[in-house]
Amino acid sequence: MPTLRASLLIFLLLAPALAAQAAYKKWVDENGVVHYGTTIPPEYAQKGHTQINDRGIEVGTVERAKTPEEVARERELERLRAEQLKLEQEQRARDRVLLQLFSTEDDLIMVRDGKLQQVDAQIKLKQKQLDRLKDRLSTLQARAAAAERGGRKLNKKQQENLEATKAQIESGYGYIIDKEASKLRIAKHYDRDLERFRQLQRTQAGLIELEKPEGPTVIRVPGAFLCKDADHCARLWPHAKQYAANNVNTKVELDSERIFMTQRARNPDEINVTLSRLSKRGVERIFLDLQCQDTVNGRKLCEQESVKSIQRDFITHLNGL
Repeated sequence: MPTLRASLLIFLLLAPALAAQAAYKKWVDENGVVHYGTTIPPEYAQKGHTQINDRGIEVGTVERAKTPEEVARERELERLRAEQLKLEQEQRARDRVLLQLFSTEDDLIMVRDGKLQQVDAQIKLKQKQLDRLKDRLSTLQARAAAAERGGRKLNKKQQENLEATKAQIESGYGYIIDKEASKLRIAKHYDRDLERFRQLQRTQAGLIELEKPEGPTVIRVPGAFLCKDADHCARLWPHAKQYAANNVNTKVELDSERIFMTQRARNPDEINVTLSRLSKRGVERIFLDLQCQDTVNGRKLCEQESVKSIQRDFITHLNGL
């Protein structure tokens, strides 16, 4: 087997005869032996080589072919760089809009509070609709109980009205959960804008390093317990009903598979509760809604920390089961 020195000597002796060729190549085989020539054997073509001129001077290098894994990794890095560039451009555009829309922090806060008040108004309207539905359900339940005591059954129309009212109540609480989640999104969005506005004001230049926005998934709404799945909700449902019954001072009016409801508060010192199982877009939740009498004293009762903690501790209670 020729040595490296011998191979180089042979190449130099042959160089004048090969001068007409455009370039020579140097490569290494699997045994580490260096070879010279104008063409590379196919089995070494993908492993990289050095280009040299007729005087034996290296004039260039051809890198080895990348593996499929390396090619895929480079493509992914390029994709990430392009995505990062896009995010930076979008952030700069948002920054320009932010500075154009608002002159002071107070302007931004005023817009935020206005949007939150709009959603609050929608929630209050839905609550009033739910109150009417609950009154209707109470009437239907009383008729059903009277019929049962008299040995009769509700006719088809009455039974359909009863089930439809339950479904409307469930849908109404689903709407409220969505609106509460919307309030959290609005607050988070404007809090982020407010912080960004302050940063931009401090820099004077108007642009600072991009901060990647957080990607929300399921928003956790106060009083809404997020189940792992429908079976998990079904297992916790009896415990949720017991917790609700233990923490209010009104009698149980409805106890069904998806709605648990106590009588509406008739006095300023009474608290009523509606517990509902909600399923939407694959998300399963149990929602606890507390209400007091719609009077000055009743609203003061619901503002007390001891009452507010009932809804807050509801989540902790179910998490501990």
